[in-house]
Amino acid sequence: MRRAGILTGGVVALIVLAWVCIPRHLSSPRLAMTSASFHASVEQGSLVFRGSLPNERTKATILEQAHTLAAKTRLRVIDQFIVDKQVKAAVWVDTVPQLLPVLGLMVDRGSIIIDGRSLVVNGQVVGHREKAEVLQAVSPAIRAGLRIEDRVVVTPAASPSSTPVPLSALQLLLNQVLVKSSIEFEPKSAVITAKGQAGLDQIIALLRRAPAMPIEISAHTDTVGEAEYNLQLSRRRAEAVKQYLTTNGLTNSFTTIGYGSTRPLVHGRQQSGPQRNERIEILM
Repeated sequence: MRRAGILTGGVVALIVLAWVCIPRHLSSPRLAMTSASFHASVEQGSLVFRGSLPNERTKATILEQAHTLAAKTRLRVIDQFIVDKQVKAAVWVDTVPQLLPVLGLMVDRGSIIIDGRSLVVNGQVVGHREKAEVLQAVSPAIRAGLRIEDRVVVTPAASPSSTPVPLSALQLLLNQVLVKSSIEFEPKSAVITAKGQAGLDQIIALLRRAPAMPIEISAHTDTVGEAEYNLQLSRRRAEAVKQYLTTNGLTNSFTTIGYGSTRPLVHGRQQSGPQRNERIEILM
């Protein structure tokens, strides 16, 4: 009996010990948090986004800025982001929308890669001023604690006798000029301003590298005024641009189209809307 009592007491002790200790040591393990990552690149006419983000809000903010950049550079946005609650929030994530314009300065290809500790910026730009703009644009990432790895290469614009650049790269260069130096006209007129002529001079230097390439010149107006008046004004402006280009020696085959106010980039009364909607586009 004494022996049985000892055994019974031992079993009870083991049960109590298991009840106290086992839940502490064998509870469901917590999944390890992973670091956020980001990879954006210009690939074959597209802006491709990859990486792991902590929430949908962050993803939406980045893609909103991406679509703004895509509208200026005529690139397509491809979203391959992964949103996971196990991804840790990071200070640098909020700076990503400010970094995206860097890709608009790249020729043909470029990329931004963030692994949580460093930011690697790759690509080619046409001058040292553009490279300085790139480095200035990524400065918010430095303040967020990232180390910058600069892999940007300066490749000066080729002379007409040099080997021509790929057409996709040349189109991107044209888009950059048109964004930075919009072709301006006198108000409600097809007379090109001095600033507009300076922008067209840059366009001429680029188009001389593809003298046999057919070119489309399209003109757009704002939405103020009658639709028919805007349509006729846009046609006259497109013809004025063609006249300037041919007068200055270009031999390309030009097609002119006036869209009037039918294709606005900005709707409603958003800031700078009329200036963005009133534009010249040059397509190869």
